[in-house]
This record gives sequence, structure tokens and C-alpha cells, in this order.
Amino acid sequence: MKKAKIVLSLLLIIAAVALVGYTLSSQGDLHDLVMRLDPQNLAAADSRMQKARDRVLDGLPEGDRTKDLRNLDRYLEGYGPQLELDGENGLELFVYRNGPSLLAAGIALAVIGAALLITQLKALAKYRKPAVYLALAALLYAGVYIVENIAGASSMLMTVLKKGAIYALIAVSMNLLNGFTGLFSLGQAGFMLVGAYTYAIFTIASDSRIQVYQYYDGGLVQFALPTLVAIVLAGLVAAFFAYLIGLPVLRLKSDYLAIATLGFAEIIRAIFQYDGLGPITNGSNLLRKFTTFDTALFPFAVAGACIALIVLLIHSTYGRSFKAIRDDEVAAEAMGINLFRHKQMSFVISSFFAGVGGALLAMYQTTVQASAFKASMTYEILLIVVIGGMGSITGSILASFLFVASSEWWLRFLDNELVIGGVQIPLLRSGFRMVVFSVVIMVMVLFYRRGIMGDKEFNFSSLFKPRVKKGGGVRG
Repeated sequence: MKKAKIVLSLLLIIAAVALVGYTLSSQGDLHDLVMRLDPQNLAAADSRMQKARDRVLDGLPEGDRTKDLRNLDRYLEGYGPQLELDGENGLELFVYRNGPSLLAAGIALAVIGAALLITQLKALAKYRKPAVYLALAALLYAGVYIVENIAGASSMLMTVLKKGAIYALIAVSMNLLNGFTGLFSLGQAGFMLVGAYTYAIFTIASDSRIQVYQYYDGGLVQFALPTLVAIVLAGLVAAFFAYLIGLPVLRLKSDYLAIATLGFAEIIRAIFQYDGLGPITNGSNLLRKFTTFDTALFPFAVAGACIALIVLLIHSTYGRSFKAIRDDEVAAEAMGINLFRHKQMSFVISSFFAGVGGALLAMYQTTVQASAFKASMTYEILLIVVIGGMGSITGSILASFLFVASSEWWLRFLDNELVIGGVQIPLLRSGFRMVVFSVVIMVMVLFYRRGIMGDKEFNFSSLFKPRVKKGGGVRG
């Protein structure tokens, strides 16, 4: 069995190298391929066909792949029956059109093959767990990239994936505080607002500020930061606010803490719309023309990195202290854990990642306005955490995508009127989707009182441990 896995891993690596090599070799000169499609030069006798082919060829020097593919598709759709699209030409066309997706698949196969090989070699036993996680990450990101290229960046599926990734980060950050530390906070929307505004303010291009801050003479800030720097700054500003708020608030407990943090979120929303801060926040007007992302890989990469850091924190000594405080504050204090210090640390770290999530949400929405960050946004995140399971990272991630898909996509048809045989189906109208969604949430809470995952996590340990035979031997 062990030898079979080693052979399989080597075959995967060889197949990946062959796929990547062939794909790269087929991404060369499209000019020759277009000319080979018309070996009889029928375009010479058809001016429209000639014009369509020239449009493809003339656009190649610009190096715009999207435009080249659009022109090529128009050429093939209009004159496909007159062109030779079989055999080698058809294969090269397929590879050229899907080149990026095939490259992603090849790289993912290579990583999976290498990870499988590492898990079978005793000399590399200590690298088994990281290798498997790396393979899973490669599979995830390659899958997202391939789906984005096939379905299109503006498809509803990609909308759900992008928003789901952002909500997953925010839900996990809230779970760190509510689920792992036992602090009931409702200020998440406020910290998201701070992060979103910080990112937007510091990434608007200098030449666009006069248009955005048209009522405030171009605003106070007259420079722009790189995207990643601005995202980190968004988290730091949110963490700074959390530190200041936490000094008095974290001495409260239970419902009082929730009310205090909810009040902070409402106060900060009102302050950011105050005209006196208009040169910085643009008052009650929209912030726009800041840097956004073009691919779903960006929010997945940032959210994935942040969630990985939260997981490492939870499995550290600080994370065990958070859990001890959650389980029994008196016992934790008796063991020498500084309650206020660790609560403050959890609150600040959670707010940092909420600020980063707010920055990603601003990039996703392409505009920012304080009025959108209402208490209902915090309730949505809290609902995701409860549905997924308090104290479960994978539960929060899973629930985020299910929540976004259900509210934004799967139940959308319920908002449309339906007439069958001249009879209008009752209740199907605008707004009915949210009624059904609320009923679904109630049913889930009734049957899964501890959430989908409870406090459990997906267990990948079976991928690292050898299987044991019934007779007591160990399988390879």
C-alpha cells in the first residue's frame, strides 16, 4: 500500500509537470494559431471575415488577454463552420482559453503529489502535517481560481464566495472573543466601520480626492498607501479603538458588556457621519474610488492568513488562558491568569481582525458609508457564530458560506412572483425570501442547539496517522 501511494504521488508530480509545461508552450504566439484555423485563406474572399480576423490579430500587441479572448470568441462564433477547429487546433484553442486554470490545476497537482510523497517517507515524518495542510490550501485556492475563470468574476457563485470569505474572517474574529474567551461583545460592526473607513481614506488616489471630497476641498489626507499596508493599518486603528474602549468596558460582565460595546458601535457610526470630521471621513457622503480587488483569490488569501494566525493563537498558551477564563474565571484567576490583561488581549486582537475584515468588505462593496454599519450587521455575524458553533473555527467558516449563500442566492427565487396556469402562487413576492430564511434559521437553532459543529473542529488527524489492521499490524 505504501509503495502504491509513493508511485501515485510520483505520477501526480509527473502529470503536473507535463500539464504545466504543455500549457506554457501553448500560451505562445496566438497569431500562428489564428492563421492555421483558416488554411484555405477563406477570409481573403470575405471582407467581414477578414475584418473579424484582423481585429483578433491587431489586438495581440496590446497584451490584453481579456480583450484577445473576446475578439477570438467573436471570430469563432461568427465563422466557426468555415474554420478548422478539430484535432490539434481545437486542443490548442482549449488550452489557450483555459491556460490560467490549467496552470493552477497543474500547480495544485504538484503540491498534492509532493504532500502525498512526504506523508509516506519516514525521514520527513515531522513535515507530514504541514504538507497536508499545504496541499489542502493549494486545492482550495486552485479550485477558487478555476471556478472564477469558468463562472466569471461577476457571477453569483463568485459573489457568494467573496462575501463568504470576508464574513468567515469576521465571524472567526468574533468567535475568538465570544466563543473562546466567553466575552459577550456586540461591537463588531463598529470595529468593521473603523477598519473600512481607515482603509478607504488611505487608499484613495491623490488625483481622485477632489472628486470624492467635493464638499471638503479634497479632504485632509493627500496621499495614498499601498493596499496591504492600508489593510494592516485598518486593523491597527480598530485595535487602538478597542484598547481605549476596553479600559473601562472590560471590567463589566455579561449583558452589561454587550450593551456597552453595542453603544460604542452606534456612537462611532454617528461620529463618523459628523460634518465636523468631513475633511477626514467625508461626513455622511460616500467614500469611493479607493483600491479594490479584481480576483476572489485576494479576500481568500487575506482571510486565510488571518484565520491561520487566529488558530495559532488559540492553540498557544494565550489561547488556553482564554479558554480557562471562559470556563471558570475564579479558577483561572486562582491559577495565576491575569483576567483583565487576557480579556483585553482577546478584545484587541479580535477587533484587529474585525478591522481587517471591514477593509476587505469595503473593497468588496467598492464604496463605504457609515450608515451601512448598523447593529443588524453585528447580529448577522453573531448569528453566523451561533449557527456554526460557539468555540468552533471550522463551524464559523462553514456557517459563513451557508449564511451568505442562503440569504443572497439560494432563496432569491422566493422574491419573484410566480404564475402557473393563470393562477398566481400566493406569498411569492418581494421580501418573502427573508421570511423563509428566518424560518430556516429557527429550525436550525431548534435542532442544532450547539450549532452545526458545536465546539468541535474538522479532524485531519486521520490523514497523518497510519491505519491499523484488525490483527494489530500497521498498514502503510
